[in-house]
Amino acid sequence: MDEPESGFDRDVDRAWREFRGDLADHVATMRDGGGLVLEPLAEESGGPAGPCVQFYAWGDQQVRCEVPSNLHLSEDRHLSPEDEAILLGLGWQAPSRDPDTPEDGGSPAFWMDLPSSWADRLAEVAVRALRDVWGVPHPLFLRAESFGTVSAHEFETPAPVAEIIPKEPVRGLVHPLGEEHLRELIEDTVGERVGDTPTWDEDGDLVLRLADVLVFVGVGAGAATVDLLAPIVHSISGRTRAMEVVSDLNRQWPQLKFVLIDDRVAVVNHLPASPFVPEHLVSALDRMSQFLEVVDHDFAAHIGGLPMRGHGHDHYFESSDLEPSDFEPTDFEHDMFEDDLWEPRLEDDLPSALLELRDHHVHGRSDIAVEKVAAIGDQEASRLQLFLELSTEQHVGWTSESLNRAFAGDDDGVAAADTKALEWKLTSWSLAAALSYLEQPTDRPIRRHPQSKSSTDQPPLFDNPDEPTLFDGFGD
Repeated sequence: MDEPESGFDRDVDRAWREFRGDLADHVATMRDGGGLVLEPLAEESGGPAGPCVQFYAWGDQQVRCEVPSNLHLSEDRHLSPEDEAILLGLGWQAPSRDPDTPEDGGSPAFWMDLPSSWADRLAEVAVRALRDVWGVPHPLFLRAESFGTVSAHEFETPAPVAEIIPKEPVRGLVHPLGEEHLRELIEDTVGERVGDTPTWDEDGDLVLRLADVLVFVGVGAGAATVDLLAPIVHSISGRTRAMEVVSDLNRQWPQLKFVLIDDRVAVVNHLPASPFVPEHLVSALDRMSQFLEVVDHDFAAHIGGLPMRGHGHDHYFESSDLEPSDFEPTDFEHDMFEDDLWEPRLEDDLPSALLELRDHHVHGRSDIAVEKVAAIGDQEASRLQLFLELSTEQHVGWTSESLNRAFAGDDDGVAAADTKALEWKLTSWSLAAALSYLEQPTDRPIRRHPQSKSSTDQPPLFDNPDEPTLFDGFGD
């Protein structure tokens, strides 16, 4: 059984995620002639080029990303066969020529050409190369150099955090003197865990973001408990199915508690507050974070809803007035017919590509390949996410319609609505699988776009296919 990831490892992963987002934002704004070099701080000289990842924008919003091959590296920094396999697996093209041979549209380095609209993908593979190939432990250990057009803005690597004298951490068990004292103990403990001063919202809950999911830490009635709450799935279409999954989760994760709240599922934990034991709260947050890492589109589709990951505070409780300390399953056992039922959106208003995918699931068929689903969505995660939301909306709508027809005694209407609900349920599952497929590193072919020739005054270290590549002239 794998060892659970430590808090330090999660902090490092979070730093790389933030760096990847900043890098994607920069790459998306790069224009013809703009360049960026990322290299480890420890590398003073590793050959004519040295270990690095380099970007160059050329033509009509095209971006080339390159990693030096062994032709440009000193022997002690040569790429191993495993390193080269990692690069090829991430989608880089193998070096197509020597530096001294005529240009062929490729490069003597490992290279990748994508539109700037694919900046997220370029940033992802660049970070993987920096971490897995060049062994950079943290974005703080990177040097960045931006150059090129006048309009190109500088890309800055993270600056070291100024050293501050931390408050003396809470150790051992403490008997709180009251609710305010308990809140101070929670704030100090969580602040030490996340390395920052946490904030309290207007409802008196401390708000954290773990694994890109909001987690609320509050004080229970009479200051008797410390309550943790993380809503994880919303827009659930079938409560019966969701209740079965929640029951399974409660068996699989006995130290956490899962509850069904209207059309949402949340994970909660209640810790004794008297005495207050800081290590118990830290351990509970680590367990919750470990679980939240697995909450993705597949997980949400398995329940029949959409993941809460990435949403802000207001989205969690748009129509609710809930407190974390109130989260007991018996408080939410509502009759489904008390909710307002709505009709599904007319199919004429849905994208034709989504309807094409739905048609693959008529009569309960579910044999469409995930690659074909991704192709229907043009290999664009944002487009597939929109389709998934629309599909889930249809699933919810037809499920509600079936319940409404059953309430009215319309058996034929129930059968018809159930048939439509199943089609959209299978469509949602296919879309969730395609999203996960696109998020995984793969060696599938990269879509190529017509290439435009770059301006003639571009820096000689970079290239478009008709000019010397950034590694031309650097032979052994």
